[in-house]
Amino acid sequence: MYFFEDEFEEEVIRRNYDYYEPLTVHESSLSPCIHAILAAKLGYEKKAYEFYLRTARLDLDDYNNDTEDGCHITSMAGTWMSVVYGFGGMRVKNDALHFNPFIPAQWEAYDFKILFRGRLIRIDVDSMHVRISNLSEQSIRIFVFGEEYPLEARGKMSVNMSRS
Repeated sequence: MYFFEDEFEEEVIRRNYDYYEPLTVHESSLSPCIHAILAAKLGYEKKAYEFYLRTARLDLDDYNNDTEDGCHITSMAGTWMSVVYGFGGMRVKNDALHFNPFIPAQWEAYDFKILFRGRLIRIDVDSMHVRISNLSEQSIRIFVFGEEYPLEARGKMSVNMSRS
């Protein structure tokens, strides 16, 4: 459902997540980050953060009692994925970047950069705004909370986090 989420209604994803997540042991280093991303998509922000922490701290806290055998590179990548795809809500749809971000209650802000179709984009999120900077020489269209915004070369934009 993670890879093909557009093929499923959100309610179907929610029912499957709600059923299978409590049954999942999360021993794979790939499991917590995917669950963080899906939890974020479903609006389970507290659960998304819990799975982010599990992903980020897998080796630091030696959750699986196997860190002596080496670090889990998948969990390191999963930490990044949890922030970008989970908290940032980034998706690629119809050859365009879409963001549906939230900020975890424990954080004041976060930011990340994406290189997309030759364009370097910086996304900064805090409790008040989503700020997006186009660091490239080409314009791009960006969707934030479902609304399209044209972003000129070297341009900047800001969207309020409160969408009411």
